Amino acid sequence: MNSYFLSSSLNNKPTVTIFILCAYLLQVQAKHDGYLSAALADLKRIKTCSKIDAFLYTAEMTDRSECKASVMNCFILEMEVIWYESKYIRDTTFSNTVLNVLKTVREHSLVKNQSNKTSTCQKCETFGEKKCTEFLKRFEYFIKQLYTELE
Repeated sequence: MNSYFLSSSLNNKPTVTIFILCAYLLQVQAKHDGYLSAALADLKRIKTCSKIDAFLYTAEMTDRSECKASVMNCFILEMEVIWYESKYIRDTTFSNTVLNVLKTVREHSLVKNQSNKTSTCQKCETFGEKKCTEFLKRFEYFIKQLYTELE
Protein backbone atom coordinates (compact mmCIF):
# COMPACT_ATOMS: atom_id res chain seq x y z
CA MET A 1 0.00 0.00 0.00
CA ASN A 2 2.87 2.37 0.76
CA SER A 3 4.34 1.98 -2.73
CA TYR A 4 0.90 2.59 -4.29
CA PHE A 5 0.46 5.80 -2.28
CA LEU A 6 3.96 6.99 -3.12
CA SER A 7 3.71 6.25 -6.84
CA SER A 8 0.24 7.77 -7.15
CA SER A 9 1.37 10.91 -5.28
CA LEU A 10 4.36 11.43 -7.57
CA ASN A 11 2.16 11.15 -10.63
CA ASN A 12 -0.12 13.85 -9.26
CA LYS A 13 1.14 17.19 -10.63
CA PRO A 14 -0.35 19.40 -7.86
CA THR A 15 1.27 17.22 -5.20
CA VAL A 16 4.68 17.46 -6.85
CA THR A 17 4.30 21.22 -7.28
CA ILE A 18 3.40 21.70 -3.61
CA PHE A 19 6.33 19.51 -2.55
CA ILE A 20 8.77 21.55 -4.66
CA LEU A 21 7.40 24.88 -3.38
CA CYS A 22 7.67 23.74 0.24
CA ALA A 23 11.27 22.59 -0.28
CA TYR A 24 12.13 25.94 -1.91
CA LEU A 25 10.55 27.96 0.90
CA LEU A 26 12.47 25.98 3.52
CA GLN A 27 15.70 26.66 1.65
CA VAL A 28 14.98 30.41 1.41
CA GLN A 29 14.06 30.50 5.12
CA ALA A 30 17.32 28.81 6.11
CA LYS A 31 19.33 31.18 3.91
CA HIS A 32 17.79 34.30 5.51
CA ASP A 33 18.22 32.84 8.99
CA GLY A 34 21.92 32.36 8.29
CA TYR A 35 22.44 35.91 7.09
CA LEU A 36 20.54 37.44 9.98
CA SER A 37 22.33 35.34 12.56
CA ALA A 38 25.70 36.27 11.02
CA ALA A 39 24.82 39.97 11.21
CA LEU A 40 23.66 39.56 14.82
CA ALA A 41 26.88 37.77 15.78
CA ASP A 42 28.99 40.55 14.26
CA LEU A 43 26.90 43.23 15.96
CA LYS A 44 27.50 41.56 19.31
CA ARG A 45 31.24 41.68 18.68
CA ILE A 46 31.20 45.43 18.06
CA LYS A 47 28.49 46.32 20.56
CA THR A 48 30.93 48.13 22.77
CA CYS A 49 32.26 50.82 20.53
CA SER A 50 33.54 53.12 23.25
CA LYS A 51 36.41 54.10 20.98
CA ILE A 52 33.96 55.73 18.57
CA ASP A 53 32.77 59.04 19.93
CA ALA A 54 29.98 59.71 17.47
CA PHE A 55 26.32 60.46 17.75
CA LEU A 56 24.31 58.63 15.10
CA TYR A 57 20.78 59.01 13.80
CA THR A 58 19.08 56.06 15.41
CA ALA A 59 15.98 54.83 13.62
CA GLU A 60 12.99 53.57 15.50
CA MET A 61 10.69 51.05 13.88
CA THR A 62 7.11 52.20 13.86
CA ASP A 63 3.99 50.13 13.34
CA ARG A 64 4.10 50.70 9.59
CA SER A 65 5.64 47.68 7.94
CA GLU A 66 6.10 49.55 4.67
CA CYS A 67 8.94 51.55 6.28
CA LYS A 68 11.20 48.59 7.02
CA ALA A 69 13.31 49.25 3.92
CA SER A 70 13.65 52.92 4.85
CA VAL A 71 14.64 52.09 8.43
CA MET A 72 17.16 49.49 7.22
CA ASN A 73 18.63 52.07 4.86
CA CYS A 74 19.06 54.50 7.78
CA PHE A 75 20.87 51.85 9.81
CA ILE A 76 23.13 51.06 6.84
CA LEU A 77 24.02 54.72 6.32
CA GLU A 78 24.95 55.16 9.97
CA MET A 79 26.93 51.89 9.99
CA GLU A 80 28.96 53.41 7.16
CA VAL A 81 29.76 56.32 9.50
CA ILE A 82 30.94 53.84 12.16
CA TRP A 83 33.08 52.07 9.56
CA TYR A 84 34.58 55.38 8.42
CA GLU A 85 35.34 56.37 12.02
CA SER A 86 36.80 52.94 12.78
CA LYS A 87 39.59 53.52 10.27
CA TYR A 88 40.97 56.24 12.56
CA ILE A 89 41.17 54.10 15.70
CA ARG A 90 43.45 51.62 13.95
CA ASP A 91 41.67 48.51 15.19
CA THR A 92 41.50 46.27 12.13
CA THR A 93 39.40 43.59 13.86
CA PHE A 94 36.77 46.15 14.82
CA SER A 95 36.85 47.76 11.36
CA ASN A 96 36.58 44.39 9.59
CA THR A 97 33.65 43.32 11.76
CA VAL A 98 31.80 46.56 11.00
CA LEU A 99 32.50 45.98 7.31
CA ASN A 100 31.15 42.42 7.61
CA VAL A 101 27.90 43.74 9.07
CA LEU A 102 27.61 46.25 6.24
CA LYS A 103 28.23 43.63 3.56
CA THR A 104 25.85 41.12 5.08
CA VAL A 105 23.03 43.58 5.55
CA ARG A 106 23.48 45.23 2.14
CA GLU A 107 23.70 42.02 0.16
CA HIS A 108 21.12 39.94 1.96
CA SER A 109 18.72 42.37 3.48
CA LEU A 110 15.21 41.00 3.61
CA VAL A 111 13.75 44.41 3.00
CA LYS A 112 15.99 45.61 0.17
CA ASN A 113 13.64 44.41 -2.55
CA GLN A 114 10.47 45.73 -0.97
CA SER A 115 8.94 48.85 -2.37
CA ASN A 116 9.78 51.80 -0.20
CA LYS A 117 6.97 54.29 0.32
CA THR A 118 9.17 57.14 1.44
CA SER A 119 6.35 59.66 1.50
CA THR A 120 4.95 58.07 4.67
CA CYS A 121 8.31 57.05 6.14
CA GLN A 122 10.42 59.18 8.42
CA LYS A 123 13.70 60.50 6.97
CA CYS A 124 16.95 59.36 8.61
CA GLU A 125 17.93 62.86 9.70
CA THR A 126 14.70 63.28 11.65
CA PHE A 127 15.47 60.42 14.03
CA GLY A 128 17.12 61.27 17.32
CA GLU A 129 20.86 61.09 17.67
CA LYS A 130 22.21 58.46 20.06
CA LYS A 131 25.67 57.35 21.13
CA CYS A 132 27.24 54.54 19.15
CA THR A 133 26.50 51.83 21.74
CA GLU A 134 22.80 52.76 21.86
CA PHE A 135 22.68 52.83 18.05
CA LEU A 136 24.09 49.30 17.88
CA LYS A 137 21.57 48.06 20.46
CA ARG A 138 18.71 49.46 18.39
CA PHE A 139 20.13 48.01 15.18
CA GLU A 140 20.42 44.61 16.84
CA TYR A 141 16.83 44.89 18.06
CA PHE A 142 15.65 45.76 14.53
CA ILE A 143 17.41 42.75 13.03
CA LYS A 144 15.93 40.52 15.76
CA GLN A 145 12.49 41.83 14.80
CA LEU A 146 13.11 40.83 11.20
CA TYR A 147 14.37 37.45 12.41
CA THR A 148 11.24 36.76 14.47
CA GLU A 149 9.00 37.76 11.57
CA LEU A 150 10.54 34.92 9.57
CA GLU A 151 9.76 32.30 12.17
